[in-house]
Amino acid sequence: MTKLLLFGEPLIRITPVDVASLGDQVVSTTYFGGSEVNIACNLQALGICTKLFTGLPDNEIGNRFLTFLKQHDIDTSTIFRLGDRLGVYYLENGFGCRQSEVFYDRKHTSISQIRPEMLDMDCLFKGISHFHFSGITVAIDEQVREVLLCLLQEAKQRNIAISMDLNLRTKMISVLEAKYEFSKFARYADYCFGIDPIMADETDLDMFPRETASLAEIENRMRHLKEIYSFKAIFHTFRSTDAQDKNVYQAYALSDTFEQSAQLKTAVYQRVGSGDAFVSGALYQLLMQASLKDTLDFAVASATMKCTLAGDSMSKSATAIEKLLTTTKDIIR
Repeated sequence: MTKLLLFGEPLIRITPVDVASLGDQVVSTTYFGGSEVNIACNLQALGICTKLFTGLPDNEIGNRFLTFLKQHDIDTSTIFRLGDRLGVYYLENGFGCRQSEVFYDRKHTSISQIRPEMLDMDCLFKGISHFHFSGITVAIDEQVREVLLCLLQEAKQRNIAISMDLNLRTKMISVLEAKYEFSKFARYADYCFGIDPIMADETDLDMFPRETASLAEIENRMRHLKEIYSFKAIFHTFRSTDAQDKNVYQAYALSDTFEQSAQLKTAVYQRVGSGDAFVSGALYQLLMQASLKDTLDFAVASATMKCTLAGDSMSKSATAIEKLLTTTKDIIR
């Protein structure tokens, strides 16, 4: 039986409605999420069993988040109830020339109270075939990194597949620190989502110019990183906006072969969580032992679907996602 263990921070997102800015008496909507939480929710909808390892405060807010996780049938048996805080972030949606902006309030949260000596590895990894984490988790603090390192070492000893979504958040960690820290943890990964910020060599301290790079340059970087870190596969996504202001989504993957996905486009309702939808779509297909091309196309369809939905995660079946690939409307091949 396939089952994923995910380690990451649960978050509450607060977003003003009608693209308003934060302020007194501004009506806002609350969403439960966090990268690993979103992926777990998405995978449960696709029929993949997941277990979340994290910390939740032992108070009513923690209780309500736990209920949310259970509503998605996520295994919560290894969640610690400790500390006093659940991470919060505020998202102001941009409009026109005004960019979206994020404000974090996530220091000293429950996940940071977990210590390596508290881990019951047999309980955590029982029945687990895959372990997933993100660069966001790496960026939280040193305490979380210590716990993550223990989990990765244990997963390796148990021959459990490991995936990492690089997921840089510059309001949490600088590019330079991320280059060093993400590179350390990427060495444990079998599957890598993203091509930065990890180092191709000790001089690679700047971000790769992904927006202006040619396809040949992107492929070359992917090949270099795959060789250095011994990835089984590495993925890279590219998003742009067309003349009709539609989101254009495409991706590339390298394993034994280099593959380019179908290109999908859609008007955007909410972009939040689309990257997590890509990762969950790819993980689903990898677990189903699909071809690399099918994995890539499904992941792009999953991400595109998420752009049309509110919330940080989605409850869409594989059949619903695959339908995006079987119609010619808004698909460029």
